[in-house]
Amino acid sequence: MLDGSAVLDFGVLASIMQSGYTRIPVYEEERSNIVDMLYLKDLAFVDPEDCTPLSTITRFYNHPLHFVFNDTKLDAVLEEFKRGKSHLAIVQKVNNEGEGDPFYEVLGLVTLEDVIEEIIKSEILDESEHYRDTTLRKKAASLSVPPKHKEEFSLFKVSDEEYKVKISPQLLLATQRFLSREVDVFSPGRISEKVLLHLLKHPSVNQEVKFDENNRLAAHHYLYQRSKPVDYFILILQGRVEVEIGKEGLKFENGAFTYYGVSALMAPSSVHHSPVSSCQLACYDLQPEPADSTRSSTYCPDYTVRALSDLQLVKVTRLQYLNALLATRAQSLPPSPENADLQVIPGSQTRLLSDKTAATAGSNPGRPGVQVEESPGRNPGV
Repeated sequence: MLDGSAVLDFGVLASIMQSGYTRIPVYEEERSNIVDMLYLKDLAFVDPEDCTPLSTITRFYNHPLHFVFNDTKLDAVLEEFKRGKSHLAIVQKVNNEGEGDPFYEVLGLVTLEDVIEEIIKSEILDESEHYRDTTLRKKAASLSVPPKHKEEFSLFKVSDEEYKVKISPQLLLATQRFLSREVDVFSPGRISEKVLLHLLKHPSVNQEVKFDENNRLAAHHYLYQRSKPVDYFILILQGRVEVEIGKEGLKFENGAFTYYGVSALMAPSSVHHSPVSSCQLACYDLQPEPADSTRSSTYCPDYTVRALSDLQLVKVTRLQYLNALLATRAQSLPPSPENADLQVIPGSQTRLLSDKTAATAGSNPGRPGVQVEESPGRNPGV
């Protein structure tokens, strides 16, 4: 039996599968108060990661409940089952004990198989029953107790380390359009919309920050800190942040669809930059430069960004951005032996699989070894 307030997460679904039952009674408050019936086939389209409430499923299918009294003859119960409405009934009796009003008390369940077994005086075994002795039934697993052996089901569960933040299709599309239209470094002239969509689907790009009310200055609340080098761009999708900018320490709050660290995606520079950049971006050539100890190879913001609530955000590193540029270039160039070394893994990941580029990276330790040649009609600096 299942509590009507249960949530269909991985643990509950695994216990249902381990029980071996195809029909599960659902109760509210007390186990004797059976209000719904859950069929195993009702769970065909339930994703355990969605944590769907059990009540949502039972209300949608609304399977009828059938009751019989404890003194009903077996032939009458068999005739009821033969009508085809159900092959399972809830056995109840009228309880007149005590000083209160009489009430129906649930005694248990009876199935078509139970009735037939009593009539023929023999056990009916199926592939889900493993009885060593037909006169001694093995007790089935209880749904209220987690199954002891669920290795075969745990294979389908994503580990906590691999679990990533989910983003809805609507928010994903809105994010893609915002970046391509409002942020110059993600414009279609630099990164194609198809490559940008794949980049935003990458598990490591979508992240969240859990706000700690007890420690508002916790280290994980800081997305950027003044004068601390970073190599990533952040777009806030949900939540609020506090921005402290300049030597004066001017503070203001920002919310959804504000972005920071645009300059971190461009060529390294020792110059400090302001947080939210727009179309007036400095243009840089992505050609590798000789290693020079006098040049800074990182981007240092002159502002601090701190979370004020739970955040959902997009975080793109400079390496991911350069790979997206290469993927866009590979799509625009016609197939040729010279371009055969540029490969992009299909799906959500965009990685560089180039032995020549790896060799270039080894010869230029100060900068990522990515070469992007100028082509006609290309935006400056890409």
